Amino acid sequence: MARTIPRSLAGVVEHLELEGDPVVTVDSLRVAIHAAGREDPSDAKVRRTAYRLQQAGWLGTLRSRNAWEFLPGSRAGAHSGGDRFLEFRAYDANHRGWPGTLAMESAAGLHGLAQRFPEREVLALPKGMRAPKSFASEWRTITSAVPASAAVFVNGLRTWTVEALLVGIGERPTNYRDVAGLAQWLPEAVARADLEVVIELLSDMSNATVQRTAYLFGAVDLDAARDRVLEGSHPLEVAWFGPRGRGGLYDPATGVHDTTLRPLLSAGTGA
Repeated sequence: MARTIPRSLAGVVEHLELEGDPVVTVDSLRVAIHAAGREDPSDAKVRRTAYRLQQAGWLGTLRSRNAWEFLPGSRAGAHSGGDRFLEFRAYDANHRGWPGTLAMESAAGLHGLAQRFPEREVLALPKGMRAPKSFASEWRTITSAVPASAAVFVNGLRTWTVEALLVGIGERPTNYRDVAGLAQWLPEAVARADLEVVIELLSDMSNATVQRTAYLFGAVDLDAARDRVLEGSHPLEVAWFGPRGRGGLYDPATGVHDTTLRPLLSAGTGA
């Protein structure tokens, strides 16, 4: 159905179209109103303008407060663009300095490693921090010792680097739910990773995390990189990769008992 633009809002919509941002916030809408030649409005007037734009089919509702999806005229109707990361974009736009980072399967997909979407996108937060309510139902949240600074922007989204992804999996392998997919893209990821950055990220991690991260390199026959991660140490305790007590294979070089990944690497399967 065709949408109409109230004359009083035509300049606002035009500015939003020119900016092309998928998410509109109170602050960005205020800028649009000012750019349309109107005086800087109060927050209450901005929200009233947002309501009018929603009623006219130019803004869509999000879970995050004070944020809306922009529905441009190119969609020929008030239809969502289907961006899986809209809630992340919205919350991030309204909370500068927030440490939330896309991680695990989400990071693997954004880096072009994983070949399919996860059932739920994955948000990483520092240990002890709870996820905002807007992420409660459709997202999977993990906590990690991987620092928020170990990130890069991909398509405008703050995302774990490839090195952070490997260390995050080494920290807790069960946080990566698609093990078959991991087996497929692991050789490419370890080849792309900067080994010195990996080692730096591991400097404050547990011995088990170091062992499992080293194992990821050794599992694809990068033995020199594996030994560099271990820095010549000989693990004294077993670190499990996957659930305990399910058979699997033990790697004496790293002290890792793998119950999930190795058979998939051998078979060459994944997605």
